[in-house]
Amino acid sequence: MAELAKGIRAYIIIGLLAALSALAGIFTMPALDRDESRFAQATAQMLESGDFVRINFLDEARNKKPVGIHWMQAVSVAAFSSAEAREIWAYRLPSLLGVILAALACFWGGQRLIGREAAFAGAALFAVTVLLGIEGGIAKTDAMLVGCTTLAMAALANLRFGEGGRKTAILFWFAIGLGALIKGPVTPMAAGLALIVLFAWERKARWMKPLLFWPGPLLAIAMVLPWLISIQIATDGGFLRQAIGDDMAPKLVGAAERHGGIFGYHLLLLPLLFFPAILFLIPGAGRVANALRGKDSDQAAGAARFLIAWAIPVWLVFEFLPTKLPHYVLPAYPALALMAGWGLMQLTKAAAWQKWVSWALFAFAGLVFAIALPVLFVVYGNNASWDAVRLSLGGFEGGFQLGLDPATAAIVFLTAAIFAGLTGATLVAARGRSVALVLCLAVASGLGWQVMARGAAAPNAYAVRLADQVRAARSYSQTIAGIAPEEIVTASSYTEPSLVFSLGTDTVLGTAEEVLAFAESREEPILLVLDTSRAPGLIDGLMTSEAPDADSIADRLQNLGVCHEGLASGTNYSRGDETTLLLLFTRCLPEPLNDPQD
Repeated sequence: MAELAKGIRAYIIIGLLAALSALAGIFTMPALDRDESRFAQATAQMLESGDFVRINFLDEARNKKPVGIHWMQAVSVAAFSSAEAREIWAYRLPSLLGVILAALACFWGGQRLIGREAAFAGAALFAVTVLLGIEGGIAKTDAMLVGCTTLAMAALANLRFGEGGRKTAILFWFAIGLGALIKGPVTPMAAGLALIVLFAWERKARWMKPLLFWPGPLLAIAMVLPWLISIQIATDGGFLRQAIGDDMAPKLVGAAERHGGIFGYHLLLLPLLFFPAILFLIPGAGRVANALRGKDSDQAAGAARFLIAWAIPVWLVFEFLPTKLPHYVLPAYPALALMAGWGLMQLTKAAAWQKWVSWALFAFAGLVFAIALPVLFVVYGNNASWDAVRLSLGGFEGGFQLGLDPATAAIVFLTAAIFAGLTGATLVAARGRSVALVLCLAVASGLGWQVMARGAAAPNAYAVRLADQVRAARSYSQTIAGIAPEEIVTASSYTEPSLVFSLGTDTVLGTAEEVLAFAESREEPILLVLDTSRAPGLIDGLMTSEAPDADSIADRLQNLGVCHEGLASGTNYSRGDETTLLLLFTRCLPEPLNDPQD
């Protein structure tokens, strides 16, 4: 362990682990509904319009979160791709960087708290945790947010134990400013609560004095205020009014957008989302308790208080918050990981009950993952509804396959078996005395989960890639409708943001009636996408003559000159609905004649 934690080598290892964890699936998973696609589409519109102040999704102002992540995504897309290419991986790179920053900052701050080897263990475990890896592969705010928050707390840890002085204080304020520009109050709240708790607990404030060095707060203000003033002017004061009144306030008083949960919601999910570090968290908590009881040095007691002040207040805020999503407590995970690293280094001294509880939690999470992921893949990897079968028999092309691809299924089940083997080997090693071995196996288990879930199962779940199916159908518009894919307008009653990101900003969304009316008002070819799960009777109207209201839709489609009928079939996981989409090319142009001179 000492060799792994030495010098710059330790930072390289931790950075690589974080990168590998986040990279699983980053290039192969489709744009996710709903938040990721909304963030990516808003960034694409910034690049298309040249307006980097306002945040819009189609024609709707998205006054919910600050602009920071959009600027980072815009830089990434401009450097490695383009808005026209619609390559979601380019929008995910800032999240990858956020995960790396979080893991490195965890190690940097942890060294001052619990020593280099324990901090290395904690940061390595944190780098491969399930939740951090997931967020590192999604193009939204939370991975970069935890990076900023961890950097701020690591700076505080160094100040708390007499390292860095004013330079470290300026770094703290930089992290606060960047965190505020990414997701508003979360980073300042986490750091502020920790400072308040530590002062109330220890009655010491001298170490906080460098934070008052005026360039630091001025830097944070200068990072946020110019854009905040600009967006307030651009939206006639609407940004703060909507961000606070329409987005934040409902989350404080109720379960906004049906995202509710009981008190203890985040604690119940901890064994799964904190895997594999959950194996050492209970011994780590015992180590913290012993330090607080004075069984160690004053340094250890101070470190224990700091970790508690970092993790517990922010955790309680989100447990009491009526609106709950699993990633809300991610800013507390680095502190828990450092506790776990601390517990690992003292694993042989942990009480027997602490070990047994940890083994049980780890085994439970491993068993759930090893069984649930393959089962979910079988259920959602490829499915065909009866509606899709009827439409296919009626002449509609594409949209589903019966059964799983054997090679793909074999890869998913093989990765699940490897993950299960690594989990079992970790449990066996945890009963021995080799700290380095059990750490390596635990880290391998975490990476194994990322490969199984995000590298193999999720990217190959064809049934949930409805937007990709539509885009694939549109790619034949030149042959079918005589117009290039990037020029044909799509009007869709399937309204998930992934479809807009996949097809482009000119996509028209609405109800079936609205998109039909839009098509009737135009003369050029249009690709109509009709969501049958939201238009009862539509399929009967197309396949039979028994439903008068559906017949009128069929008549309208006939008047639009439908020249090709296709379908996409799968699952809308945002709504939990089995979904079949009708893909109708209308008013097709004749194929252009070849130039006689060619």
